[in-house]
Amino acid sequence: MERVYLDLKARVLDGRYPPGTRLDPVVLARTLRASATPVREALHRLAGERIIDSWHQEGFRPPILAEADLHDLYHWASFLLGLALQGPVPERDRPTGLVKLTHHRDYAEALDSLFRAIALWSANRELRFAIFNLVERCHLFRKAEARVDTSARDMLAAMEADYRFGRWSALRAKITRFHRRRMAFAGRVVAELRPRDTPLR
Repeated sequence: MERVYLDLKARVLDGRYPPGTRLDPVVLARTLRASATPVREALHRLAGERIIDSWHQEGFRPPILAEADLHDLYHWASFLLGLALQGPVPERDRPTGLVKLTHHRDYAEALDSLFRAIALWSANRELRFAIFNLVERCHLFRKAEARVDTSARDMLAAMEADYRFGRWSALRAKITRFHRRRMAFAGRVVAELRPRDTPLR
């Protein structure tokens, strides 16, 4: 059951299923080489994590977000990361207190790594879980961000540098600016993920 859950989750986060596509447990069971029962359990679990939507009598689908929905999600991300950064942070002269960032060439993976590292600063377990879940829910949008905003990678590199060199005040300010820009580009990200000439199934 755990294998099915992790496999299906990876496929959804990777964008294998376009927004609004019905996720049929029977079809997925054949694809994942499993019975329908663990697939249904995985779908319910992903719906509980808000990675997919569950509609009464209509099954499960990757979410269809409007510009306002994505705007709210970015605002929530900025708020949660801001809370994590308000707590005690590793001292600049004690780098062993940092979670080491792994170098990722992929923009989405690198941003996920940075935000997860920031979450681990917080002593609040619920805040850590909330940020981890948010990172997963935003993963698909990150790929579109890099395509519609040419400055996204530069902003990420600047935040990573602040993290590695312990420039915490600068990092807080950059994360706020980063999400304000994400909110400004929310409409273009939504359009990139769901072209207007592509009918929903």
